[in-house]
Amino acid sequence: MSWNLGFSSLSLVLKSLAPIFVAVGGLHLVLGMGADVLLGADVSAESRQDAVLDSQNRFYGVAFSLYGILFYLSGSDVPKYATVLRCVLWTFFAAGLARLVSVSLLGFPPPLVGVLLISELTIPPLLALWLSRLESTKV
Repeated sequence: MSWNLGFSSLSLVLKSLAPIFVAVGGLHLVLGMGADVLLGADVSAESRQDAVLDSQNRFYGVAFSLYGILFYLSGSDVPKYATVLRCVLWTFFAAGLARLVSVSLLGFPPPLVGVLLISELTIPPLLALWLSRLESTKV
């Protein structure tokens, strides 16, 4: 695979993932704690009306959209934004590791969140490895 073709493929993957992150962030903005209910969280009606929890959920949901924005930006010129992309990937991976703290304290989450956990621990390292290999083949 040529150097430019490899970066083009990575760019396509990043730009394809970007809208997913933005949509998930938007879902949390619109639904607040209801988005967590969709993920299988056992959230009481009282908790769904808690202003702090609702505010935090909507805030973090919109902040999550930043992953999508930065994936898209990085995909627009992978070599130029490689450092930004690495930071995004390793931050996303670290967030997956943070879920393991919750698992160790409270047990395994519902299946959908388990899938998210697995993706957070596998996809970022794979994309970082792909990026590193592309950079190492640069002529």
